[in-house]
Amino acid sequence: MSKRACILTAALAVLGVILAGQAVAHDAARGKKVTIASGKFADRSWSLAVKGRHHRPCYYLSLRGRATADTATCGPNQRRPPIWDRPVGISDQNDSATVELNVTQKRVRTMRLRIGHPHTGQPSEWIRVRNHRITRHQARKANVRRNFRFAVLHSRGTLCVKKVALFNREGDRIDKQQVPCEF
Repeated sequence: MSKRACILTAALAVLGVILAGQAVAHDAARGKKVTIASGKFADRSWSLAVKGRHHRPCYYLSLRGRATADTATCGPNQRRPPIWDRPVGISDQNDSATVELNVTQKRVRTMRLRIGHPHTGQPSEWIRVRNHRITRHQARKANVRRNFRFAVLHSRGTLCVKKVALFNREGDRIDKQQVPCEF
């Protein structure tokens, strides 16, 4: 093999490695949509998926039953999310079921929520909810940071969070907020 052919072969090999590295980096920057939670209630099923682009989380929430409802939203590219946020919530067509995502900082372990049921006349009630964290594998596959915890609330009819009390691992209250009912 001539010297010129060896140089050309080596240059093509280096170019191939560079292009393959860029393709891998491009795929890593996008992330894949990963289902991180799902459940069933009242003849319906719900699922929550997350996908990142440059570590910015996008949440995909779906509710399936007699009717289907899907929605998605992307959070800001922040190192530290807000202490509590409800980025997305959906109801089916005739408001017979509701699913809502609540996102907190990772130091928040449990929440007490005052839940209202608008348009039903039912009194509001306090419930305790434990937050969950995505696994390292899920975060790596979705290309998101593990800097948040989440809880998915579901209810027959409409659901509305009126007050939030946040607690750390030791059970100490971190924050308490009154929030507007969004339904």
